[in-house]
Amino acid sequence: MLLAGHAEGARGPRLLAYDLITATNDTDYIPGEYGHRALSPSFVRDAAVRARDESAAYLAVHAHAGLDRVRFSSVDTTSHERGYPALRQITGQTVGGLVFTPHAAAGDLWLPDGSRTPLAETVIPGGNLLRLRPYPATAVPAGPDHDRQARLLGDVGQETLNRLRVAVVGLGGVGSILVEELARLGVGTLVLIDDDTVEATNLPRLVAAGKDDIGRLKTDLAARNAQRANPGIRLIPKAARVEHPEALKELALCDWIFLAADSASARHWVNAIVQQFLISGVQVGVKIPVDSAGCVGQIHTATRIMLPGDGCLWCNRLIDSTQLAIDMHPKAERDAARYIPGVPAPSVITLNTLASAEALNHFVLAATGLHDDDHDHAAVIHRPRTRQRDLQDPRQDANCRWCTSTGRLGRGDSGSIVHKAAL
Repeated sequence: MLLAGHAEGARGPRLLAYDLITATNDTDYIPGEYGHRALSPSFVRDAAVRARDESAAYLAVHAHAGLDRVRFSSVDTTSHERGYPALRQITGQTVGGLVFTPHAAAGDLWLPDGSRTPLAETVIPGGNLLRLRPYPATAVPAGPDHDRQARLLGDVGQETLNRLRVAVVGLGGVGSILVEELARLGVGTLVLIDDDTVEATNLPRLVAAGKDDIGRLKTDLAARNAQRANPGIRLIPKAARVEHPEALKELALCDWIFLAADSASARHWVNAIVQQFLISGVQVGVKIPVDSAGCVGQIHTATRIMLPGDGCLWCNRLIDSTQLAIDMHPKAERDAARYIPGVPAPSVITLNTLASAEALNHFVLAATGLHDDDHDHAAVIHRPRTRQRDLQDPRQDANCRWCTSTGRLGRGDSGSIVHKAAL
């Protein structure tokens, strides 16, 4: 049994499964009166009461034989029609069933208003972003602009990119490269978030920036470049800090988030969206240490995969709580709270390109299911001065309030994240 919260999505309502209740064989899963096996009345009752008390959807789950096609049996359908109307009345919530094979999923949902609808798809965020449907997807052949790309990704893969809604948070040196390449890849919708304007020192690192762009919003520049690269792209620019309610609302509707802003507030809020709304993402950064004497330290770029229920940015000590407290104040107060005036960090477009390429390649392969290892969530650290490339597995604190079941339950929230299902 899965318990799921509710959220809006880019393509309609979503059910966000947060807790898995397993049925013990011969105790909770027993010989059935109508079919071979059935869930015991006490197991169903306890799960339904939890769904009612937590205002959660109640989803019974089982598996069928097969590979890339699945449907409910006549016994399943009869069982749904016999039991789900009563469960819907008891819980006051959506109730339904899911059936899986390794590469397909189908759902039968009974909504609180009395209507009944199939589940459109089941999305499982992992090393590959799995999108399971009752039968294989079809797609029209890719056009000439993406013909060679589709020779790798397939026509279905190319159409998948076109249907995705992707956010880029931070439109500076790294973010401008991400926007340019996402547009050229054929991503259908881009959400662009940054409240900053272009300065003269930005020009060498912002794609297609010129002197006339100084003083313009970075969202305007990013939108212009994306539109030029892909005239059919849909753009949602938000010239605001990421914690602005409108920016957060747009992020929660996305399928993927690129975090290319280095502030503690940006990291915290994107981390929160990833974990609470079960959206995959990747954090991209470049570190160039130079001391007061001008000595250059060990340069590195980092590409960190952000997955729901995985070791989050808080667990990996990538958010400074003191800096976060400062970041959440108005600009004048933020500036006054800093004892030392900010000094621009070194930045070079080629290093930004290195980090961006790693993040974009991961995204493309994940979105089209081409990663060899679905369980590889390691961060990639490049050290260009030594031409070294390392993998770092994410750490996870046992009681993290964001990405573990014990931490979330400790603050009165839902339990462990296992799965996202989208209507």
